[in-house]
Amino acid sequence: MNASNPADSPENRKPPTHTVRVRMGTESWTIPPSGVPLNAEEPVLRIERRRSHVTLNAMRARIEQARSPSARDSRWNQAVRAIRDWILPVGEGRFRAGLKTGLASGMMFGCLALALFHQLAAPVDPVTSVASGARSAPVRMTQSPSAALSYPGLSLEVAVPRESSGMVPWLALTPIGMRHWFQEARLRAADYDVRAIRVRAGNTLIPGVVSQRSLAQQENALALAESALLAAISWAADGGRRTDAEQAVRNALAVAPSTWSSWPNGDAKVAVDLHEAMETLLRSIEAGQARSSETSAVRALNDWLRLCGLPDVIELSKMSH
Repeated sequence: MNASNPADSPENRKPPTHTVRVRMGTESWTIPPSGVPLNAEEPVLRIERRRSHVTLNAMRARIEQARSPSARDSRWNQAVRAIRDWILPVGEGRFRAGLKTGLASGMMFGCLALALFHQLAAPVDPVTSVASGARSAPVRMTQSPSAALSYPGLSLEVAVPRESSGMVPWLALTPIGMRHWFQEARLRAADYDVRAIRVRAGNTLIPGVVSQRSLAQQENALALAESALLAAISWAADGGRRTDAEQAVRNALAVAPSTWSSWPNGDAKVAVDLHEAMETLLRSIEAGQARSSETSAVRALNDWLRLCGLPDVIELSKMSH
């Protein structure tokens, strides 16, 4: 310090100009620069004790928490700052910034309107398309109801006359039976063509609605008639027992007449003729007339083949030749 400086001498120093406020309990006073205390009724700031002790580590943690913003606030602030920098970048004019803001807002509201339109759009009812007159509409073919009538198979030897001289064909089960028949009937082999007939078991379609009960009755009638014919031919040509032939024909005639008269597909008359031919066949067997039973068997066999949807004996022999 420079002692020669008059401003630094004790005489030239000025007393302090600030005041001092003293507080004790609920009373406080102010000491002015003159040093005389003055009582003043002033509001007193009370400091109450905390019920819980605050440690230094807790204070530091609270200070750090207050200084650092939360993650949610930080992300929000970053988003706001990014939007603000994009809309109003530094150094960009107000007109260009406003244009960019308008375009962005329009695109955002347009996308939102489209999304709401698709969500709230009413469902469209399916409309049946009607073909125009110029286009050809597809024709739907509806299959009419039908039933399958099953029939058994059979195997025969038939001697067909070579000339239409009024002679009827003759039947046998085996070639041996056919030779025996030629001897018994004194027929000339040169006047006949011997052919084999093979009918496989199958079914024929009957148009219309047929009950299962009626269908079962008709199939049973065909099976019994086939057994009766084979037994009668076996007795007449192959040396079979007459009692077996009689019993087989009686079994076929035991079928109810209504089954034959109600035959479907318009073949009721053919079925009735078959029933009458078997009645004549039974009378010939009972009388022991082999030649007459052969004629009745051929007639009955033709009716039976027709009910099965097959051609007659002569046509079948031509097909098998």
